[in-house]
Order: sequence, then C-alpha cells, then structure tokens
Amino acid sequence: MHIEDAKFCAIDIETTGLNPKKDEMIAFACMPIVNLRIRVRDTFYTLIKPKHYSFNAMRYHGISRDNLMDAPAFEDVADGILKVLDGVLVGHSVEFDFCFLKKNFKASGVKFKRLCLDIAMIERWLRQRRRSSDMDLSLDAMMKCYGLKQYYRHNASADAFFAAQIFQLQMREMAALGVDMVEKVIKAARSCTYAAGCDFAF
Repeated sequence: MHIEDAKFCAIDIETTGLNPKKDEMIAFACMPIVNLRIRVRDTFYTLIKPKHYSFNAMRYHGISRDNLMDAPAFEDVADGILKVLDGVLVGHSVEFDFCFLKKNFKASGVKFKRLCLDIAMIERWLRQRRRSSDMDLSLDAMMKCYGLKQYYRHNASADAFFAAQIFQLQMREMAALGVDMVEKVIKAARSCTYAAGCDFAF
C-alpha cells in the first residue's frame, strides 16, 4: 500500500515507570494520520487510573495522584482505545508503548496486534542516507533537527503530535528517495537497530 493511502496512528503514553511487567499506564493519546495529513481534531486522549501510583514518575509527566482520582480504569476505555488504533502505530520508541498496550489489552481479554513504526529507527535510516554522523535519536534532538518548538514535553497528546509531525516530514523525504510503500518503510525501519552508544531516550 502507498504511504498516502495508508492510515497511521501516532501514539504516546505516560506510565508509572519504564517496566511494562510491573508499571502501569496513566495516560494515552492517539493522533490519526490519513493521506499523510495529521488529523489533530480527531485526537483521542484519556487519563487512566492505575492500581498503584509512583511519585517518582511525576517529575517527568507532571500527572499527580489527584489528577487521576476520577480517571477511568483501562478496562473502561479499552474499547475506545482499540477503536482508534486502526492503523499502523507510529511513535518514538513505539515498541515501549506497544508493550504496555498489549499487556493491558491481554488483561481485558483482547489479543492486540499491530504493525509499528519507530520514528527513531526511520531517522537512523535517513541519516545513514544523508551521511550524517549525528546519531542522537532522542525525541528532543529529533525535534530540534526538524525545527519543531518544544513545549509540553512528556504530555501524551503533545508528544504524539511531535511524533506525527516528524513522521510526516520523514515520509516526504523517504518518498523522494523512492521508499513510498508502507511495506518498504517498514523494511527500512526494521533494517536499522540502535547502535551502541546511541541516545534515544524518551
């Protein structure tokens, strides 16, 4: 399928920690990309009430226990989240988000499978073609590279929007290089692995 005919879902989550086995989701955002156009008005966002809260994580996302007091549990929003995730998942270190989603859907009795595209891996592929020696693949560094103003970082909706914008620009560059089919983009991204010493922190 041509990339302009495909639907992508730029996603981001906030969590109580970085271990999908024991930590929990506390926020989820999905921004659809259709015909390589970002549909900001169709953004889906929700807070998610965890069973256990981590004060240490609050310094990153700023979501307090009080913010989550009236938030729905994952099982209460699972159907809505599943409905909006009807395309190829796109994000920075998107496998992290996918692991949390897969775990939560499994607990709700849903087998969750989706294709994923990591904008950091796509960026590495592109930088190899540009013969760039800069391999800082952190989201902040990529935003700077693409001239995006940083604001509300570690907010799920904002980070999903940043990922969507970077992905949109990446796809234009890849199309110009003849990589204009979804299967080719996935193959290119999968051909790249994070090099030792690369910075791709959240």
